[in-house]
Amino acid sequence: MFEIKTITLHFLNSNVVMLVEDGVQIDRVIDFFSTHFVIHEPLDDTSSCIATIRIQKGEADLANYADNHGWESVYIRKSASAFFTIPAVRQQIGEKEHLFCKHTNTLLTFDASNKSIDITSGDITSEAFNLILIELIRDVVIKHEENEGTVILHASCAFRNGLAYLITGPKGSGKTTTIMELVHRFGYQLMSGDKTFLFEENGVLMASGWPDYPHIGIGTLTKYPEVIKKVNMNINAEEIKDIWSPKHKVAVDPQLFRELMPSSEPGVQCPVAYIFYPSVSSSPDCFIESLSDHQDRIGENIETIPANSDSSWNHYIKVNHDKLQLSVSKITEMLEQVQALRIIGSGILPEHESILLPLHSGG
Repeated sequence: MFEIKTITLHFLNSNVVMLVEDGVQIDRVIDFFSTHFVIHEPLDDTSSCIATIRIQKGEADLANYADNHGWESVYIRKSASAFFTIPAVRQQIGEKEHLFCKHTNTLLTFDASNKSIDITSGDITSEAFNLILIELIRDVVIKHEENEGTVILHASCAFRNGLAYLITGPKGSGKTTTIMELVHRFGYQLMSGDKTFLFEENGVLMASGWPDYPHIGIGTLTKYPEVIKKVNMNINAEEIKDIWSPKHKVAVDPQLFRELMPSSEPGVQCPVAYIFYPSVSSSPDCFIESLSDHQDRIGENIETIPANSDSSWNHYIKVNHDKLQLSVSKITEMLEQVQALRIIGSGILPEHESILLPLHSGG
């Protein structure tokens, strides 16, 4: 009989229980989430958990299914990078939804009525299997949090003195450059790299970070020679056209990224202090100016799945879009009241009252 290890992941309003068969290695998955999730021992009462995920090693035999030819093609994750792209096929049989990923021989069975997800895989040690598990946990937690009133902003987030500093804008605008400046020159901590979760608590706009796959633009790296050395890259900026384009980004190992970017503690939730809108370029100068009206900019950077879209790769948790839109309206109104600043130019931040805050022992 196999031994089962129980692990509980906690994030905001979400608890996910993992029952892992002996021999299945998910250390890299736990390490990925440990930057922002709180890892618990088994809970006495699992009734509040949004999912119990059971993972075992084994071969998936699709011939056992009622309609072996009724599989629909989907992507668990689709990316410009082949490494981060995970194709699969999906089929609904009765109340259960099944997904099969051929290149890892992994079968996921979703049983929403019993709040359980069973995973059987013949490739439990590969990075591809780890990515499937990471995407699964991210997906169910995001959807549950949206149903609980949380809104996701496409934003980096820095932490200092118990406050959150949002940095938002389109890809390539300079979010990573700005947060590296705050961390390396002004003593901030990284709270979130790409998405920040926002919610209201007792009338206060609160923020929480989110784990992601670290990517740094080549333009940003050229400003930090010591970072280029640590990531062991040979970059000749003069040979790269449009160096600030979002397409010129490189993946950085998560462990190395943590060494480069000191981070806030897992589970941190704090009020929002400022919101920065960078527009970084090759200009030698940089300045910060107040932005009085930024309602349109906020809307452009809030991430939601359209109500009429069926782009989700599974239907384990269905988002209440009416409730989500109410949350988006409320959070947008609260963001409009946050002091907003534009960062224009090189991204090498000048001394400014918005970022020159005194440190204390908790910061």
